[in-house]
Amino acid sequence: MQLKNFTHLKSPVVVDPNWEVIVSRLVEERHRKSLSQEALAHKIGCASSLIHKWEQFKRLPSGFLFLCWLQALECEVEIKKH
Repeated sequence: MQLKNFTHLKSPVVVDPNWEVIVSRLVEERHRKSLSQEALAHKIGCASSLIHKWEQFKRLPSGFLFLCWLQALECEVEIKKH
C-alpha cells in the first residue's frame, strides 16, 4: 500500500489498493467515453479541479459524490468476498 498525502488531511494516509483499482478503472472509462474532466464535472455538478484531484489521489470523494461519479460514467461497483 502506498502513502498518499491528501491535501485535506494533515498527514499522509495509506491508500488501499482496491481504491487505486477503482479510480484507475473510472479514469479508463472516462477516456473510453471521450469525456474530458470538465465534461464529467458538468455531468456530476462539481468543479473540474475536483475531478482532477480525485483522479490524482489528492482528494477522496464523499460517498454521495462517489455515487455521482459512478452514475455519470454509467458504471457500477460489484462487491466480492475473497
